[in-house]
Amino acid sequence: MEKITIYQFTDPVCVWCWGNEPVMRAIDYLYGNKVGVEYIMGGLIEEITTLYDLKGSKRQIIERANAIMAEHWLSASERHGMPVNTRHMALFSERYPSSFPQSIAYEAARRIDATAAKRLLRRIREATFVEARRTSQIDVLIELAAEVGIDAARFIDEYTTGEAQNDFSQSRMKCRRNGITGFPSYLIKNASTKISLGGYQNISTFHTIIGRLSEGKIKPRRLGPSLANVTDFMRRYQTAYPVEIEVTFGLDRDRTDLMIDELIRGGRLISEQVGNGRRLAIANAAKAFRVTPHTRQNHHESKQTSAKGSATVASHQKVE
Repeated sequence: MEKITIYQFTDPVCVWCWGNEPVMRAIDYLYGNKVGVEYIMGGLIEEITTLYDLKGSKRQIIERANAIMAEHWLSASERHGMPVNTRHMALFSERYPSSFPQSIAYEAARRIDATAAKRLLRRIREATFVEARRTSQIDVLIELAAEVGIDAARFIDEYTTGEAQNDFSQSRMKCRRNGITGFPSYLIKNASTKISLGGYQNISTFHTIIGRLSEGKIKPRRLGPSLANVTDFMRRYQTAYPVEIEVTFGLDRDRTDLMIDELIRGGRLISEQVGNGRRLAIANAAKAFRVTPHTRQNHHESKQTSAKGSATVASHQKVE
């Protein structure tokens, strides 16, 4: 059976890409290896001081830009359902004014282990949006890479002296060649056909396109919204957010909350407050990710400087 690949043109700190995580996770869970998902880094913010038309000193501009972005995160979160934490939000600073380091980190990880790189991308998003960490700092990126099983020494080598920055430059060029003007954007293709989508997408759109490109041969698993199936989902991913269960199993918000609460009462899940939502973890997991915002990294700078650059993902299938 011919495989279908979904390419997401993305940036690790794009709030609408964070909002589309439930759909990406649902595709992974429901289609397995019949549908591949690849990520192409586009570089959302090269320099935060140029993003908005603001006046003042560089520090004042960055502080105001962080505040504007926090408001945007909250507005987006209310629409897509993935939580955000804006209370300690200071993602950008004079020393760390770009989102390029996070993309380069993904490319460095992909050179070591493509599967682990996807876990790192997810972890960077999570640390950015619900843990209020300054994920452009190299020490933070090293820590996150280690958390998802990437050897720290190899990661540092690829990030600082390898070809990751060149890969990111190529990725940005790939975005331009495909006419990408915003994130997330998508290219869904098989060997002979490709379909482009711009912006945040729901799961039904992907079901329709996958069915069309496969002539109905590739179908999602048919899983009822049972407590056993939700538990299986949580065991696979260890941590998740309520909207991810909602999207995967086609539930409404009230039914999702009822099932989650029952699993918590039964000792199968634990729940932690994160920003304006909650994070779920399988109860017997070795450890849940930390939730407390890392304010120490928001209020004083690491002595290590982050590498800057541009660049992409060499995908398993060529995107022209």
